[in-house]
Amino acid sequence: MLLALGACGVEEEPKDVFEKPSKDYEPLTNPYTSQVSSYDTDRQTDQQKTEEEIQEEFKEDTYTVNDPLVKIDPYDTSPLSALLMFETEEPMQVQVTTGAEEGKPIKKMWDESQTTHVIPVLGLFPDRENKVLVELFDEGEKKEEAEVEMETEALPDDFMDTEVVEANPEDMEEGLTFMVPTKGYTYAVDDEANVRWYSSLESRLVFTKLDNGHYLQTTRKEDEKQFNELLEIDMAGKIHHAYDIEVEGYDEDKNNLIHHDVIEVPSGNFLATMHEPNSDYEEDHMYEIDRKTGKTTQEISLREAMPEDAPDEYDGKNAEDNDWIHQNAIYYDEKDNSILVSGRSQDSILKLDYPSGEVQWILAADEEWPEDYKDYVLDPVGDVKFPAGQHAMKIVETTNQPDQPAEKDIILFDNNEVFVRGDESASKEYSQAIRYHIDEDEKTVEETWAYGKDRGKDFFSHIIGNVQYMYHTDNILLNSGATDDDDSPTGTTGRVVEVDTSDDPEVIFELEVQGNDDGAPKYTYRTWRYPLYPEMEWEFQLEE
Repeated sequence: MLLALGACGVEEEPKDVFEKPSKDYEPLTNPYTSQVSSYDTDRQTDQQKTEEEIQEEFKEDTYTVNDPLVKIDPYDTSPLSALLMFETEEPMQVQVTTGAEEGKPIKKMWDESQTTHVIPVLGLFPDRENKVLVELFDEGEKKEEAEVEMETEALPDDFMDTEVVEANPEDMEEGLTFMVPTKGYTYAVDDEANVRWYSSLESRLVFTKLDNGHYLQTTRKEDEKQFNELLEIDMAGKIHHAYDIEVEGYDEDKNNLIHHDVIEVPSGNFLATMHEPNSDYEEDHMYEIDRKTGKTTQEISLREAMPEDAPDEYDGKNAEDNDWIHQNAIYYDEKDNSILVSGRSQDSILKLDYPSGEVQWILAADEEWPEDYKDYVLDPVGDVKFPAGQHAMKIVETTNQPDQPAEKDIILFDNNEVFVRGDESASKEYSQAIRYHIDEDEKTVEETWAYGKDRGKDFFSHIIGNVQYMYHTDNILLNSGATDDDDSPTGTTGRVVEVDTSDDPEVIFELEVQGNDDGAPKYTYRTWRYPLYPEMEWEFQLEE
């Protein structure tokens, strides 16, 4: 038996976005790649038993829209989500609405007409009896509605505290604001800072939305010290793929096997920042994981991309661990099958061919580069603040010159702490989101927009941070994740800000995020704005 339901209702396409190539780029597997990953079926085996039990219970009785089967947190991974199951005599479309009684409704229309309905319900409030509105439609005409009660448990005691500083909902990008901690619970809040979704799996750093609406998360089983699992999960908490990560020779007391980032490449595989097995160095390798088999297919060493002496000459922060580059972000450019790499400890953004790893250009101050690298370093046009200790660079996939693929706009979070190159006089005075225009033919870079400098030291974060360009509003969401705050229980506060992209940016939305005295994580690593329900068709299934 297969219980399935498809959903539509895709939002309009972001404006001025380049069309992606129609053919996936899938380079041949490198036979010399270290095998650091494998497929894991343990969690899915347990999950299958859960789904079989749910289906057996559904078969044993007749459930209607007024008396449905309700399973809160069916997979024990997403406590503010539920499955709603019932039958109708005639094929019907279904719309569910959560949070209407609070004035912050989250709606989802399931357009495909069915008689057997298996509906993921997202966006419940914690610690209350939620009233979920369920409406039935026949070819767009409403036929029936029911109110279904769903009771949820309170948030864990060690949850982060999130407070609104400013909110102008009419000007905000639609969706929830997702908070990704350095370690703890990944969660999402609405514009009143109400928690509407969270993962109960202990998470570390990684939360990556995928093209199919699922997301990637790193976690670990209860008996493991290291975060050695990578999971592909949907927003209802169902696990679709699981991978074990093993890096031989890496200190067991350090738990970040996948330490900062995982992205999806055009083939559908995953490219992750990791460590080289049995190496004297840290955080200077990346590996591609085959999505279907879990095998490692590609390997890139940043020691081969950077100057030969760079690893051993580095004497900055974390030099005692040989953390000489501290790769903290990857971004794939499908227009020429290349990747951008952020090297925090080298104050540099590298563009590399993928998967050869050959350097194309470098965005960094023109200091401390050997002569044979000078031609790679982009020349500034006008006054340019180069990145220092930066995070989270991305290409903004819009341009006024669509016929000029060599011209790119890049945004990043400039922590502004100089490690080896940059403006020492401004170091640690502020952090900012910054946007650059790069002409790859001319090898030039121009600074075109920034926000954060005027907020001074109160907005300086010596570690972590994120920036996201939001296509429907042209707003930017940024996260200064670890600012000093004497009023915070942990001494730090994450500041999440949404601003417009005018010459004098205005704050549209702002949050303060803090840990507490009971061992909650201290830092907000990254923040994102996404719709809670996937924008594309979601064919949720319970399968035998």
